[in-house]
Amino acid sequence: MGAIVSPATRHPPPATRHQPPATSHQPPATSHQPTAASTQVPAHPAEKEYGRLRIDQALQLDATGRLNKEDKLDLCVRRIFHSEGVPPFCDHANEIMVRTLDLDAGSSKELVRIILQDLGLATQVLRLANSAMYNHSGRPILSIAHAVILLGWLQVRNMVSAVRFIEHFANRSPGLREMVLLSVLTAAQSRDVAAAIGYPRPEEAYICGLFRNLGEVLIACHFPNEYSRVILTMEEEKIPERAACVRILDFSWDDVGMLVAESWNMPAQVRQSMAGGTLTGSPLDRCLASIANYGHNLTRVLYRKGAAVDTVHLETVLDTLGQPSLVSIRDLCRIVDSAVIETRETFLALQIPTETLRLSKQAERARQILESMPVFDSAGLNTLDQAIQRAAGILKQGVLELTPFISMLLDAVRTAGFERVVFGLMNENLTFIRGRLASAASVDDLLNRFQFPVDGADGPIRAALQRKEDIYVDRSRDDRYDQSALVTALEPGGFALLPIVIERKTAACLYADLHGSPRGFDAVRPAFCRVRDLIAQAIRKQASQSPSSG
Repeated sequence: MGAIVSPATRHPPPATRHQPPATSHQPPATSHQPTAASTQVPAHPAEKEYGRLRIDQALQLDATGRLNKEDKLDLCVRRIFHSEGVPPFCDHANEIMVRTLDLDAGSSKELVRIILQDLGLATQVLRLANSAMYNHSGRPILSIAHAVILLGWLQVRNMVSAVRFIEHFANRSPGLREMVLLSVLTAAQSRDVAAAIGYPRPEEAYICGLFRNLGEVLIACHFPNEYSRVILTMEEEKIPERAACVRILDFSWDDVGMLVAESWNMPAQVRQSMAGGTLTGSPLDRCLASIANYGHNLTRVLYRKGAAVDTVHLETVLDTLGQPSLVSIRDLCRIVDSAVIETRETFLALQIPTETLRLSKQAERARQILESMPVFDSAGLNTLDQAIQRAAGILKQGVLELTPFISMLLDAVRTAGFERVVFGLMNENLTFIRGRLASAASVDDLLNRFQFPVDGADGPIRAALQRKEDIYVDRSRDDRYDQSALVTALEPGGFALLPIVIERKTAACLYADLHGSPRGFDAVRPAFCRVRDLIAQAIRKQASQSPSSG
């Protein structure tokens, strides 16, 4: 297990370096309990209809136009807002618990030092300190030392004892522990860049650097499936992280970070530092945001990409007058070395080796996670079950509108984990099956391709529509239908095809597929069959209401 080694070792670190301010003053004890949030957020309309959605469910529902980018981003932020935020490391939390036991001999300076080495602890402390319960002045609190004094040791202890640790999330999210520690490297580098260019409050640069990558860490914690797909897309297609985020999520994780920070009442300087792109505000505000972005980019180039320090020395940072300024190669090497020395003990204590910081290693882990995850998990199946219950209730009501009814069920099936779902209808002579309704990313293309003759049909079409069999195929294990017309036309990785029988004749079908292997296929079968049965009941009911309506 190796300690982190600096990419810049040609210059020794300075004898002294700027530290975030700390104080040995012992804060008063308090018995107030922390709150998860300072305000109540009204429910989103989609939450009322579908319940608390996962972001991947929201993305799937968007194919039907129900959720736009703003809706999906809003749902994502709401889920994080109602959660614990960024969890701390277990070792750091335990150290806080031990040090806050001794109210007489303890050191606030040591407490602050531990918190500053952990993004999770820092977010918890600043989030609570800036809440309406504690911050009565209305002035933003950007100092951890100030926040600790305001909250008191017992409150910090109570807060830490009530949260889960990052180790709880790490096994299902690729490189989460490494990402949190990279935030600490960014913080140290940002502080020393601030000192090098003359920013008057380097400790603020440390906090802004620490929070610069908050959005990515939050997505990694709370949406591990989507995060794994983003990381894998970045590595395999060699595209920037924002492009990969927009492709998978429809928004960037910096968008998430800024909105969550705002909902937590974080200082404007922290939110501005996450924005990237065009900087606004006073020259000092733009300088601070530029410093955090510089430290963030430095961390990505050196540790995630593995490039040399001289590849970034021509990048500029805004000085205190808002003018572009170069950091000398000598200062840059000194800054990088200093950050490594400062964080080395933390990396060693948490047993995180240097090589795991690379994006390529993170992508390997992402691939393993995605391959091991069941496609049809409990959350998706619960959503499908709720849709089935609603559909059953609709059937008990008066006049039925068949098309919206079927479309709702197709959307729900897709939300459960399938990528494409089709309702196919036979012609009057029962010789041809054609897609009539679908839920997919490209509905028109899918319906155009889902057209098959039944007379003389081969493979799954014949088995399902002529022999009335329920067909479930995982092509990674079952190649019997690989040469069939359906597989040739649609190229699924796994699929299900169920006949819909009316008056002992196959009148329609329900088809669903996905590109990858359908892990957990067995779990979705009962619900999928129930959807088929509900559609059959709806067709019979409409026929009884209006025989001429088909």
